[in-house]
Amino acid sequence: MANTEKLGDLKGNVEKENVKNQTNADKLGSVQGEKGKLAAWYAKNKKIIDIIFFAVIIVILLAIVYYQWLAPKWNNDASQNAQPSIAAAVQNSTLSTDTATLKAALEGDDENEGFLSVMESYDHPGIKTARAAKFSLKYYAALCYLNLGQEDEALETLLKMKKRDNYLWYEAQMLIGDLYDDQDDVDNAKKYFEKAAKGETDFVAPIALWKLGMLCEREGDWDGAFKNYAEIQNEYPERYNQMGVAKYYERAKIKAGK
Repeated sequence: MANTEKLGDLKGNVEKENVKNQTNADKLGSVQGEKGKLAAWYAKNKKIIDIIFFAVIIVILLAIVYYQWLAPKWNNDASQNAQPSIAAAVQNSTLSTDTATLKAALEGDDENEGFLSVMESYDHPGIKTARAAKFSLKYYAALCYLNLGQEDEALETLLKMKKRDNYLWYEAQMLIGDLYDDQDDVDNAKKYFEKAAKGETDFVAPIALWKLGMLCEREGDWDGAFKNYAEIQNEYPERYNQMGVAKYYERAKIKAGK
């Protein structure tokens, strides 16, 4: 009886093993079948796949060429082409007040390209070239417009300057604030002075904070004025003394009841 039971168990185990082997064989056949389908699909679409593959490789190579060689070259070319106009417009670190000189720097003359034409020359559709040079040129062009009394053109040019971690960008924000202030647009003036103050540069930030303080005074916001003057005192103590902010600070302190 015991032997019969053992024989039955053995047969059962063999059957289970056969089922397991058949299942594995079915799975293997399924995998091989899928591989066969994939191979057939690749063979059918090989030409298209190869074209896409090589197109991707070409795009990558072109991107490398652009960013490693072409963009720096265009940026350098734009800077060099603008240098004569910059040299004519800015003398001894001061922008010229001569109308003819400013117009020549902006629009160019028989000898040199102006800021506007240099920017246009390197403004390729769909491709942002000579970014650093164009950034500076927009700033100088805006200064020329300002000194020519063309405030609307100056504002439009400054607003086109995309944000960069660059002191010129923060100076541009302060100029935008000044232009809005001239238009009695206090909200926008504050907005751009606040942007300029975030530059944390010893030159731009304290002046922007002082301008914010003065705007607050005009609106009777003595707490706001005191806050801005106090920030100059705490963050830029040397400039606080150089700019004579102490008298504004003391006045705001008294008015705000501090």
